Amino acid sequence: MESAVNMKVNRLPSITWNWLRMNEAHIEGVKVEKTGDMKAQVPGGINAETLDASRYADAKTGMGPEMSALSVSAGVSSCSYTAGEGKKITEPLRLDFNYQPGCRDINNVDLTAAAGSEMTVIMKFGTDDEDAAVDSLAAVQTRYHVAQGAVLHIIQVQTLGEHFTFLNDIGGECDDNGRIEVIQIVLGNGQTYLGTRADLKGKQSYFRADLGYVVGGNGKLDINYVADHPAKKTESLINASGVLRNTAHKLFRGTIDLHRGCAGSVGNEKEDVLLIDDDVVNQTIPLILCDEEDVVGNHGATIGRLDESLLFYLQSRGLDEQHVYEMMARARIDAVSALIPDEQTRNEISSYQDRHYNTEAE
Repeated sequence: MESAVNMKVNRLPSITWNWLRMNEAHIEGVKVEKTGDMKAQVPGGINAETLDASRYADAKTGMGPEMSALSVSAGVSSCSYTAGEGKKITEPLRLDFNYQPGCRDINNVDLTAAAGSEMTVIMKFGTDDEDAAVDSLAAVQTRYHVAQGAVLHIIQVQTLGEHFTFLNDIGGECDDNGRIEVIQIVLGNGQTYLGTRADLKGKQSYFRADLGYVVGGNGKLDINYVADHPAKKTESLINASGVLRNTAHKLFRGTIDLHRGCAGSVGNEKEDVLLIDDDVVNQTIPLILCDEEDVVGNHGATIGRLDESLLFYLQSRGLDEQHVYEMMARARIDAVSALIPDEQTRNEISSYQDRHYNTEAE
């Protein structure tokens, strides 16, 4: 990519009042230079190959068309992984991304779960030098196809430092009775943009997203989840739970789009945000679009500090306020981490929290 570009990403499918400035995210000076360092551990039963990323130029993703354009213009290939028809792969496919300070890296990943198959993909985004005071940028676009009766689990853990800008884009579709389940944990304090989209084109297809995050310092987390329901008896569930501290800023967009013809479909979304410090900024837009009568759509958010009675109770047991908040913050990440079926990944998340968050009373 020859020059830097300004991007509009994470745009709501249906915009709200413009004066709120929450309809989309603006990123200035985005430039990628090369394919990022990725190490893959591919279990038996999964076919790996390299494909031309441009074949997905029109794919719908959470971050939107400008992210796809960035991916294509970078000229890097796509690493493709396919679970064969009817194969239930118990060992996870592990993709480890390691970024160096000052990087301008981009990767494309293509995941296919053929009919009747099941595959788990664990993607970790990290750096060996979290404290390096060098502006860095990393971008990953993951596209998927879940065929009839197949199940795809995507697990992502991000631990990049405060000087990183990270663009993490996911998008794909499910056929009849297909299931896509996404777990994301964000523990870095940089500028993170997440976009995840599920097109539930098949009857009785299913999408679930679980997000846990801790954002501190001057960090920013900008999120856009879209569950698109064009087919009958489809179901989506979006859960987000996180913590904001210091002067962090988080914006959550969650859209459930129930189209005409999706009778019997159900969409639910909720967010739970713990605000530790007074100077944090939290913005939440739970959005339900509905053009069908025979559907169910629910959304809700719990945002604020700890209940005073709970805080008093814990303080009466010998914990000071700081440790109470640290304990509650960790509990939110632990709850999402517990959904991860891989013990190695759970232990790595726990070790990271041990190093970075003090939850032991002195």
